[in-house]
Amino acid sequence: MRTLMSAGATLAAAGLTFGLMSAPAIAAPAPTASAAQAAPPKSGKDSIKCNESNARVNFSWKTGWTTTTVYYNNHCLGGTRITAAFVFYNDGSTPMYKCVTFQGMTQGKYKFGHINEIIDINKDTKKCENN
Repeated sequence: MRTLMSAGATLAAAGLTFGLMSAPAIAAPAPTASAAQAAPPKSGKDSIKCNESNARVNFSWKTGWTTTTVYYNNHCLGGTRITAAFVFYNDGSTPMYKCVTFQGMTQGKYKFGHINEIIDINKDTKKCENN
């Protein structure tokens, strides 16, 4: 009888050990409500015309959690510099403008830090002076 009780105690201790091994040591924090709802906006494309011809500056962008990377390809001839106004909605209702000048016949990328989704790209640079 004593052997049977010690065997039962051993099995109970082993079951407790295996049960504890399957439980995570540290529980991962639950995602916050804002992180679960607000996925980063998707990517987009737009273009603006050069001043003198039908050539264009093409833009594409990808918005991440904290930055927006804009890829550009400027087809304006003769090294013509083009200033583009990027329109953002900072708090969901107020538009914000940031202007960037791109050298002609170049391509590359430009990164905006701590900016939300790009809504539009145009050549109206007057609104950039207010920001």
